[in-house]
Amino acid sequence: MVAGELMRPTTFWESELRDPVLKNDFRILLTTPKAEITGILIAKQMNGAWRGTLINEFGLKVFDFVSTPKKCELMNVISFLDKWYIKKLIASDIQFIMEIDNPDYSAGTRAQWLWIEETLSVNYRDKKELRRFSDGKVEYKNNKRALSYTLTNIR
Repeated sequence: MVAGELMRPTTFWESELRDPVLKNDFRILLTTPKAEITGILIAKQMNGAWRGTLINEFGLKVFDFVSTPKKCELMNVISFLDKWYIKKLIASDIQFIMEIDNPDYSAGTRAQWLWIEETLSVNYRDKKELRRFSDGKVEYKNNKRALSYTLTNIR
């Protein structure tokens, strides 16, 4: 495919990458300028909200989350991340990742959708970028805070 802007009807999350009914398991790499967290992200849609948890490679829960188009909240946050500004930032990132296809999520409807070669890229104000590669890998970058999340479906 050639680069070009898409109309909104394209969905980012194809059914083989994320199931809206079943539990979804992803390997995750969360990278910050000072640290990396690797582990498993588990998410399931229940009653119109995405509910999930991030467990690090040692089996310790990093946080739980509940995401809707209007709000994302982190709960049971591990102590080194349990600061209001860190939780607000991560919640915003998780919401962008989980709600991008939801027509009620305003950032998703205002984002620019592009195909670049075989990669679907969703860019919001050059601050947030979500990319889906042809191999199924999903990468999210928070350009403002130099954070990146790489998700690989476990099937």
